[in-house]
Amino acid sequence: MNYIVLLREKETMKILKTTTLIFLLLASLGCAKDDDSTSERIFAELAGTWEVTSYSYQGTAEYRAVDNNGAWNTSYFGEGWLLNFNISFDESPNNFSVVGDHNVDHYYTDENGQEFFYYANLIRNENGTYTRNSNTNLTFNEDGDYKNVTIHELNDTNLKFSSSESSSETNADNVLVSRTRKETYILNRIN
Repeated sequence: MNYIVLLREKETMKILKTTTLIFLLLASLGCAKDDDSTSERIFAELAGTWEVTSYSYQGTAEYRAVDNNGAWNTSYFGEGWLLNFNISFDESPNNFSVVGDHNVDHYYTDENGQEFFYYANLIRNENGTYTRNSNTNLTFNEDGDYKNVTIHELNDTNLKFSSSESSSETNADNVLVSRTRKETYILNRIN
């Protein structure tokens, strides 16, 4: 008789272990699905007026002489300060505007590695349209100049996004110039 009881206890333990393993497997799959970083995030409304609290940019230019294959590169970056400009987004139609002014410290490195510093006060008065491709991606169109925009954070009070653009053209000196530029903005909602 003890043998039958022991056999039933083993069967019961085996069922409990199997059930527990299945439960843990389902729970871990459920958690993994929730943590999927490629899933689209839900954001607050973009429409409104936003005060710029941080602004920076960086870029490169690559030059290649078409006639003799000579090549050189330059780079730059800048940091805005005394920021007094806003970005407004409207919906239906999807328009945006950038209005105000700010100072910028601009650092430039030439093809020989020599660094230069420039200071400027920039007045911003830009208008255009935007297309909302997804919750995290926009395209800005300002008179045919397009920028890809990635939204990193958007809630009721804060917005952080970066824009990027690139271009290539051959200039009058028969030099192919390829440029890239990335700008980063951090903003607080005004209304």
